[in-house]
Amino acid sequence: LLAVATALSRIPFVADRLWEWDSVLYARSLEYGFHVDDVLAGSRPHPPGYIFYVGAAAIGRLLGLDSDHALIAVGILASAAAVAACYLLCRRFVGQGVALALAVAFASAPLVWLHGEVAMPYILLAPITTALALAFRDARGSGARHTAAVSFAFGALGGFRQDLLLFLLPLWLWLIVPAPARARLAATAALFAGCLLWFIPSALLSDGPAAYVTRSFRQLIGLSGVSANDERSIALNVVLVGDSLFWAGLAVTLLVLILGLARTLAAMRGQRLAGDREVVFFAVWLLPALLFYLFVHIGEWGFVLSLVPGLFVLGAWLLDPVVANAPSLRRGAVAILLANAVVGAGLFLAGDHPVFSRASVLAHDRATDLKTAYIRDRMPAAATLVVATAEALVASYYLPDRPVRYSNTAASGQFDLRIDGPTMVVIYERSARPVNAGAPRVVTLAPGVTLELIEVSSGPFRLRGPDLGDLRR
Repeated sequence: LLAVATALSRIPFVADRLWEWDSVLYARSLEYGFHVDDVLAGSRPHPPGYIFYVGAAAIGRLLGLDSDHALIAVGILASAAAVAACYLLCRRFVGQGVALALAVAFASAPLVWLHGEVAMPYILLAPITTALALAFRDARGSGARHTAAVSFAFGALGGFRQDLLLFLLPLWLWLIVPAPARARLAATAALFAGCLLWFIPSALLSDGPAAYVTRSFRQLIGLSGVSANDERSIALNVVLVGDSLFWAGLAVTLLVLILGLARTLAAMRGQRLAGDREVVFFAVWLLPALLFYLFVHIGEWGFVLSLVPGLFVLGAWLLDPVVANAPSLRRGAVAILLANAVVGAGLFLAGDHPVFSRASVLAHDRATDLKTAYIRDRMPAAATLVVATAEALVASYYLPDRPVRYSNTAASGQFDLRIDGPTMVVIYERSARPVNAGAPRVVTLAPGVTLELIEVSSGPFRLRGPDLGDLRR
């Protein structure tokens, strides 16, 4: 019932246009075939590809959905599964009423809600990490067949999000440590067998195993270019992670921090507390991803969806000793959690946050339609050049007959573009302004939606950033 209600709550508010750069790469994979490459022209999508995500969306295409809505359909189903899994795991630690309130609060969180409405795969992190944490916890200390089956599922589910293999590896090791040597060997073999389910088709569709592995490794290594080890500071990563977790939990995030601090202080004073054995479970589940996001890379708010369900489950564990024998406190906790859900739903549905709101989805759809319609209807294809940054692939997708070039005023490096005759350069977004743009003519399409136009006669035109060539499909 939680899953169905969650899915139904998402359907009326879905985005009608591809959300960002990566959304276009997934749409390309649906329309032109799956092919992983670290060169943009061949990225359908980028490494490692998430082939099961693309395959699930392909079923939506077969049922008549366009690429955007087929990808979103997967996100809706993932949202539903995430809420159900969150409830089931919370139920392992706390009573039914509190677990239900926690699951409803999770479903209503603005960050969670947003990622069930747009064509991005981050929402897949939530159900998979929660289901596997639940399965690992239940399988620990059980028979060899159960452990092997869970290990096989772990490997296979990596086909939706391979980064979960990295983040949940410590939890899988925690699962198999108590098992006999033969059972550990069987579990390891099952894990590799599960991985083959996605590795073989991904490699065959991407120029072979060597090319696929090499490109995926380069993608992983390339993360350092936008990490705390390069141009970004650890402080900036901390702010991004903290902000993301706040919009994913609101009062629940603060509640977990307060209760966690109180429990830590009690432990430091030498008090024995019920459930201390679960500390290792939560540590090996949540710390690997958290440390990665803080010290290596977090490029999007949605990355924290690998942590968010665990935040709510951790809240269930911390709340249980407080409310277990106190009906009034239990009712109070349920009331606070349901109020948190109402606030979260209100912020998404009626708020004006530039990212975590229905308004942001509507604004993006509206701006995309207005800008592409103006260029398509007013700018002659033979004499128009579109310049964009983060929206470059979105512009190229909806303007397939216009050349689109990448330019970023914040990027290092410059390159010259030869223009052979009178051309209208359209700056699709302000951060794409070329180096020698001069004074553009600003066209206001609607409140808050503008284009900047520059008339260029001929000669070299200088853009900033890497030369990615013409971004048309």
